[in-house]
Amino acid sequence: MYRKYCCARFGIRHEVSREEGINLRIVKPHPEFRMDPNNAYRFYLTPGYKEGQKKIVNHISIRYCPFCGTDLYGFYRSDFYINEEPGFF
Repeated sequence: MYRKYCCARFGIRHEVSREEGINLRIVKPHPEFRMDPNNAYRFYLTPGYKEGQKKIVNHISIRYCPFCGTDLYGFYRSDFYINEEPGFF
């Protein structure tokens, strides 16, 4: 069975506007800026921010879903999930 998100709570936090409370951002950095060449995507937990706050956004880089524990690098392997521009953080 295909699941769009690892869990419903992750899906809700991923789909909300960046300005609304805790949200999850998925970024695909340019290949030369990737810390791990095997993982094309980066996952961030943020407290909500406006686009004008560039470079001063508090964020935490995460590997596992904070709600269900799924390994995000293993589950999310498609550009479909990208919801932030590379270099924003």
